[in-house]
Amino acid sequence: MRKINTLFLYLAFSFIGAALLILLIGLKPSQSSSLSISEKVGITAAFILSCSAGISLTFKPNWFRHYFSKSTYETQNTHSKGKQSFQGHHPGCLTFQNHTIHWRGKILCAACLGLFIGFCVSIALMVFYMITDFQPTQMTALLLLLLSVFILVVVFIEIIHRNTHASIHVFINSLLPLSFFLVIVAVVGATGELLYGFLSLLLCFLWLDTRIQLSKSHHTMLCKNCAEPCKMFSESF
Repeated sequence: MRKINTLFLYLAFSFIGAALLILLIGLKPSQSSSLSISEKVGITAAFILSCSAGISLTFKPNWFRHYFSKSTYETQNTHSKGKQSFQGHHPGCLTFQNHTIHWRGKILCAACLGLFIGFCVSIALMVFYMITDFQPTQMTALLLLLLSVFILVVVFIEIIHRNTHASIHVFINSLLPLSFFLVIVAVVGATGELLYGFLSLLLCFLWLDTRIQLSKSHHTMLCKNCAEPCKMFSESF
């Protein structure tokens, strides 16, 4: 019950944040405004650093949490040894077969591969945005923001109702970092305020963490209903 309540709060705050951004752009007066060169460099640098942190999570999910709950993690990790091998961040059983993808003889996590691709593309797009003079109108910014929210909803739904091929999971997850890029461009483009850009970036962290929590919850449910005795994902995860 506690896990469900926490997940509900994640989803609630995620969509409240998205709604506030839509109101921010939709209700803003339509005068022209833009960031200065130094402000553009600042938001670009912050976005690239955030994407780099996201890329590190694709190689080792939740590594930062281990520093805050190291003893708990070590206990869980020791408890799981010998029950089932992990392949691509998932147990090597039929239940999680469509959660991984084979590439050049390696087994990779489909979600992490998608996020990795999305983060890399988003970094390239952000650099291109910095060196160009792209200035969206209020309507264009609102459409970009609505598109990013639509992507967010699709990603969340796909995680909850996972019954697709791993390659589709890769593609859908690659769209999530791109939605973050669209949010930043839309907000700073419509408001011309660096502060709103940083607030949007913080919301992107919330959305990414919500995606992680949804994935954990789904893994727990699959593991609970699985006939295998290993139970790699317990309710405490």
